[in-house]
Amino acid sequence: MAVLGEKARVGETGLYISRMGLGGAPLGGLYSAVSEAQATATVEKALQLGLRHIDTAPFYGFGRSEERIGMALRGRKREDYTLSTKVGRVLTPTDGKENATAYWAEAAGAGAVFDFGEAGVRKSLDGSMMRLGIGMFDILFIHDCDGREDEALKHSYPVLNEMKERGEVSAIGAGLNSYQTALKLAKRQQFDCFLLAGRYTLLEQGAQEDFLPFCSDNKIGVIAGGVFNSGILASGPTRDAKYDYADAPPAILEKTRRIKSICDKFEVDLRAASLQFVLANPGIVSVIVGCRSPREVEEDKSALTQEIPRSFWDELKAARLVREDSPTP
Repeated sequence: MAVLGEKARVGETGLYISRMGLGGAPLGGLYSAVSEAQATATVEKALQLGLRHIDTAPFYGFGRSEERIGMALRGRKREDYTLSTKVGRVLTPTDGKENATAYWAEAAGAGAVFDFGEAGVRKSLDGSMMRLGIGMFDILFIHDCDGREDEALKHSYPVLNEMKERGEVSAIGAGLNSYQTALKLAKRQQFDCFLLAGRYTLLEQGAQEDFLPFCSDNKIGVIAGGVFNSGILASGPTRDAKYDYADAPPAILEKTRRIKSICDKFEVDLRAASLQFVLANPGIVSVIVGCRSPREVEEDKSALTQEIPRSFWDELKAARLVREDSPTP
C-alpha cells in the first residue's frame, strides 16, 4: 500500500497534503519528555520519508510542540511541507485552568485557557506564527469546541474565513475528538476539512454512520488523527496501554486482544492493520501519526507497506470486530 509519495486534495481547495502526516503532540512532551534534538530529528525523518504534512497546536506542550517544529523547519523551503495548527486556546504564563501535568511532561508552570473569541483567536495565531516562524498556514483548525459550537461559529469561524479570503490560509476546519460535534459544525457552516481524532479506527467506526457520508456528499476533507486510539493500537493490549489519553478500560483491552489474536494468526502487525484500515476509507484524505522519535516514523512507514491478505479483513468482519460495511484495502 504505497501512499507516502501520494498527495490528496483537501476538500474543494487547491491544497494537497501527503496521505500520511506527522502529529506534533508527542513533540510537545505528551506523557514523557522529548529533547529538542530528538524532536528535530523526528521532523527531519518524517520529511525525508514522505510525511510532508505536519500538524500541531498551541495546546501541545503549551507551545513546546510549535517551538520545536518551527526550529526543525527553519531554513527549509516553504513548498517542501504543509502545516496545520489550531485556535481556541490561549497560552497563559501561569499554571493555567487546565491540569498542566495531565498530558504534558514538561509543562510545569505553563497553561492554557479556552478562548474562542475574535481577540483570543488573533492572539493565538500571533503566538503560533512567532513560535513556528512562518507567516502563512496551510490549514487552521478550531480546536476542541465541544459544547461551545455557537461561540466558535460566531467568533472563531469568521476570523479564519477572512484569513482564507485574503489568502493567508489555504483551508479551514475544526479539530475534534467528537464526530457528533464535527457533524453539527459541518451542517451549520462551510468548512473545508475536519481533523477527527480517534473516532475512525480499527477499534471504532462510529464516524462511518453519518459524519463521513455527510462529508463525502459535501466534498469536505476528513483527516484522521489518533489512528492508534492514543497508543493501544500501536502497543497492543499491555497493562499500561492508553486509550483516549487515559489508561485503557477493560472492554477496550479485551477488544484489542481479540483483534491482536487475529493479527497474530495471519502474521499481520497491529500497527499496519490500524493504519491501512483507516486509509482504505475513500472519505479519509490523510492520516496523522504522532511520533516522538525517528524510529517511530520509520515503523509507521514500514507498516504501510506490509502485505495484508483479504482473508484477514474477512475474519475481522466475521468476528464483528469491525463494521461489515467498512472499506478495507
